[in-house]
Amino acid sequence: MGKPVISLALAGIPVELERKSIKNIYLRVVPPAGTVRLSAPKRATLEELARFVAKHTAWIEEKQAKIAASPLPSARRFLSGERFFVWGEALQLTVKFGRGCNIVLRDGSRLILSLKAQEAESIPAEREALLNEWYRRELARAVPPLLARAETIVGKSAAEWRIKNMKTKWGTCNIRARRIWLNLQLAKYPSACLEYIIIHELTHLWERYHNAHFKSLMDKFCPDWRERKKIVNTPLGD
Repeated sequence: MGKPVISLALAGIPVELERKSIKNIYLRVVPPAGTVRLSAPKRATLEELARFVAKHTAWIEEKQAKIAASPLPSARRFLSGERFFVWGEALQLTVKFGRGCNIVLRDGSRLILSLKAQEAESIPAEREALLNEWYRRELARAVPPLLARAETIVGKSAAEWRIKNMKTKWGTCNIRARRIWLNLQLAKYPSACLEYIIIHELTHLWERYHNAHFKSLMDKFCPDWRERKKIVNTPLGD
């Protein structure tokens, strides 16, 4: 069962508040509406949270202004000519129809979606599901060698790893089970970003929180992690 999220105003700003078993307060401004989300320790008082929000008012307004100025992504129709990213490279989609089974293939700079003739009227959600399964296979193929290398670097190993389509996180780590979840969308970014996320999640087996100790470990395990983080947090424009 998910943790309850409370909507309230802090320092005059509408906020979605979620309390967690964490030490620090984390603030995010989330598109498309510029929603302010606050993750806070369970013991933090509303007065403390209001002071924190007030201190970051200028930052919040700047983020909301950037989101408001950004064009909304156009709805995908999954038709020939649309652009999709695979491992950081933009590929043009080509949709074909024939007698064979539904399949996705890469051919140089093209991403080919081959559908059965009777699928000509398939809706975008059905075509998206086919592409997402292809992305899942791409990610599943790329993870094992990167994970093995990362485990050697970090000195910790995952008991298992899984893939799912996540909206707000690139990865998560269940420390007790040593289970790592990786975002399906990572297959759209350069493989260096996938490696960074794997190292990041393994590092949580040394340090639960995103504190100074965690960052010092990341500096040791992946010296350019800040650059990789910037890349993976930059929209691809797709």
